[in-house]
Amino acid sequence: MILNEEQAMLKETVAQFFAEQAPVACLRQLGEGSSSVAYDPHLWSEMVALGLTGITVPEEFEGLNFGWLAVGAIAQEAGRRLVASPFLSSVVFAQNLLLNCGSRHQIETYLPKLISGDQTGSVALDEGRFFNPHATELSVVDGRLTGVKTRVLNGQTSNLLLCVARRASGALGVALIPRDLAGVEVEAKRAMDLHGYASISFNGVNDAHIEWLEGESVDTGITRAIDQATIVLAAEMMGSAREVLKRTVEYLGEREQFDVKLGSFQALQHRCAQMFCELELAESAVSAALTGLDENAANLSLLCSAAKALANDCFTLISSEAIQLHGGMGVTEEMDMGLFLKRSRVCNQLLGSSSYHRDRFARLHEF
Repeated sequence: MILNEEQAMLKETVAQFFAEQAPVACLRQLGEGSSSVAYDPHLWSEMVALGLTGITVPEEFEGLNFGWLAVGAIAQEAGRRLVASPFLSSVVFAQNLLLNCGSRHQIETYLPKLISGDQTGSVALDEGRFFNPHATELSVVDGRLTGVKTRVLNGQTSNLLLCVARRASGALGVALIPRDLAGVEVEAKRAMDLHGYASISFNGVNDAHIEWLEGESVDTGITRAIDQATIVLAAEMMGSAREVLKRTVEYLGEREQFDVKLGSFQALQHRCAQMFCELELAESAVSAALTGLDENAANLSLLCSAAKALANDCFTLISSEAIQLHGGMGVTEEMDMGLFLKRSRVCNQLLGSSSYHRDRFARLHEF
């Protein structure tokens, strides 16, 4: 990614911050605790102090508006350390869904609390086993909202739920629901990559107590918010993949077998070269998608699906190869490679698998 001077300084600052405050060991400690704790509150407060919560917000709403390339750079650095935080769920997904679909009054009411860190938000979107944003069955019937949302990122700790559901008229909408509202039941979970998510049941929530986002073109706004979150997730995956490749190359340069460095074997060099080529290709697609966000590209959904499909394939390949090249040590608790492998499998399904995005890419081209 080609960053301007301010964005490059931000990337350097965030890289140093995560290296000092959020090494991979912190994720291991988090995984040993209760699933009701999705991330380290102290780390999140430090991220708020750095101004990361206003990074995507326009200046008219007291945001920094640093550009999406800067957001991608932050996500990459988080991916290198497998950082668990509400950056994707609240800063990228929830805030931008609010900006895309909310009225000005609603934005001015809820956004300051999200920027200040007083509240965090999560988007309740998925319902079935697989990602399919068009299959929304959660709906208002007889004045009551009933149904279940699955895989809600950091849903167990978010104060505000932005729930994609069907209104009484049958039209798609976004409901603003406090987590502690009567009829909302949250089941905290932890995925195999140790990141937190929740299943949320809406047991006859009174529609009279629900506030719906009132902006224009809600359908378009939902799609754009999903694309924004997907592209940033792809950038995070690229950070993780590059870190895995870096660690693998270093290991091959240090590890000896029969008094010979493993990295001297040409067959292993070829495998590393292949990983590097796939990484550069995927990063180019992610960079193009981030640039598309900055330039409000008309073909953003195409760029998004291309980036996520390639990021899925790349991270899966590199994490799998890394395990093999590390030998049996790769899956031991002593090393972090197993965590990167698990994270790759979770991210592969999150916000759409490679198959989903290839199919979407083809449909957008009217194949």
